[in-house]
Amino acid sequence: MPATNIDGTKADIGGFVDTVNKRVSGKIWKVQKKATVRNQQPKQLRKSWDERTKERERHNAVKALERQLKEEKKAEIEVDGH
Repeated sequence: MPATNIDGTKADIGGFVDTVNKRVSGKIWKVQKKATVRNQQPKQLRKSWDERTKERERHNAVKALERQLKEEKKAEIEVDGH
């Protein structure tokens, strides 16, 4: 005879297992593993879109500043040379 709840519905014999937070096997001493495919991706692909956007903006700002400094230095050399 299968186990039934008070309202007459069929009950799970093993009970409900929260597979997101707990292991199905019940071996809580085991180390939780990460998905291999996502682990082997380069760091760039593991970042969220917001993180990548912020990093891209920061990189572009640094490049713009670098270009500006190079142009100023080049202009200074041209003025001193002539």
